[in-house]
Amino acid sequence: MTKVFISSIKFKNMPADNVLRTVADELVELVNISKKISVEEAAKKLKMSVDSVQALIDFLVEEKVFGLEYKFTTPYVYIYKEGVQETERKEKSFTEGLITKEQFYEKAKERNVPHEHIEGLWRRYLQQNLVQIRAEFLRKAKERNLPGEKIEDIWNKYISYL
Repeated sequence: MTKVFISSIKFKNMPADNVLRTVADELVELVNISKKISVEEAAKKLKMSVDSVQALIDFLVEEKVFGLEYKFTTPYVYIYKEGVQETERKEKSFTEGLITKEQFYEKAKERNVPHEHIEGLWRRYLQQNLVQIRAEFLRKAKERNLPGEKIEDIWNKYISYL
């Protein structure tokens, strides 16, 4: 089941100080104030079950809003500061971290991967990253004002060389 969280929505006919707040908003505010709080303590303060709070925290950790650390067996949640910077960096260069075929082969040789396996591994690497590669290809093609049908032809030719 997908959960949808609505965050701080202002309605047209409501006074400016009346804002619809969700449990997610309250949790973020609680963690902001506390700097670091256990999941159990957050659940008590929000008057919710630990499982519900943990589900919300898991989602917000995945979205890099929160960080999670354990002291012995107790999970503590905190605001994940690098998340915003990391997201901005990824948006600027989402192909960062991808490598060329030459670099891939070089790394494989350095790790003593048998030559007969390298091409299969390269194909798998391409398949795993094809969405990012295609998006970057399309972005650059549009920057050059290429017509749509030509872009697709060039993409197919490009893919055949890979």
